[in-house]
Amino acid sequence: MNVLILGKGYIGTYLQKYLNNLKPSNYNIFFKSKKDLDYTDSEILYNFCLSEDIKTIVNASGYTGSPNVDSCEDNKNDCFFYNVNIPIIIESVSKSLDINFIHIGSGCIYDGYDKEYDEDDTPNFGIFDKESSFYSKTKHISELMLDSNFTNIIRIRMPIENKLSSKNLLTKLINYPNLIDFVNSKTDMLVLCEFIQTVIENFKAGIYNAVHSNPLGTEEVIDILREYNIKNKDWKFISYENLQLKCNRSNCILKNDKIKNEFNFDFGNEEHYLRLNASLIGKELLWKKK
Repeated sequence: MNVLILGKGYIGTYLQKYLNNLKPSNYNIFFKSKKDLDYTDSEILYNFCLSEDIKTIVNASGYTGSPNVDSCEDNKNDCFFYNVNIPIIIESVSKSLDINFIHIGSGCIYDGYDKEYDEDDTPNFGIFDKESSFYSKTKHISELMLDSNFTNIIRIRMPIENKLSSKNLLTKLINYPNLIDFVNSKTDMLVLCEFIQTVIENFKAGIYNAVHSNPLGTEEVIDILREYNIKNKDWKFISYENLQLKCNRSNCILKNDKIKNEFNFDFGNEEHYLRLNASLIGKELLWKKK
């Protein structure tokens, strides 16, 4: 099967390596950045997909800001273009060629603990909330503009993995001296790739929360890191109000029942993956000290 992955960022790179390392593999992977293939131009994307007989497109491109979503407040044009305009372009080409389209979205469009949010809940931290971040607004708008009867939209939250990459939540927690204790759903990168593979092979359109069950709070995560000798002597917990932020952050718990029911796929218990990743990161840090 010919699969086109768009975006050579964090998720796209991880997914490309995962699919290419499958043994045996039934995939022919095309991995393109905007420089490799100008997918902002619908005609260029259309002609490429037609010539290469692409069967599935995975849109892993997007604008998250660097080092965090605060920078989206200063780069609203780019943020809107990559998070809203480009997915619409890709979907239009996918529809015209009857290509399955998987779009990587975000669960950062909810906030608060009044409930655990499922896919049918109207986002309360998006375009309709004046207090939400511009990043969250664009992710909500993209969901509204895309056709969930055609496209598979995978919402992720706070990615974790076993390497000290800059996008890894665990890396951020290790490096941040000031911490706030909120419970948030999270997404292990390897399990995410396993689910994307499942969607590629058993495609269904719709919106899906790709997160683990039983999420932990920040203080509980820090306790796990300490168990594996991962520490920051400057760690301290402060109030949310004392953080110097340009925009508000989403803090929420998402439900994952829909993925279990429709794909028979279980993201598993969050603590298991936190411990697995922490143990491997701990070994990496110990090796670096030798």
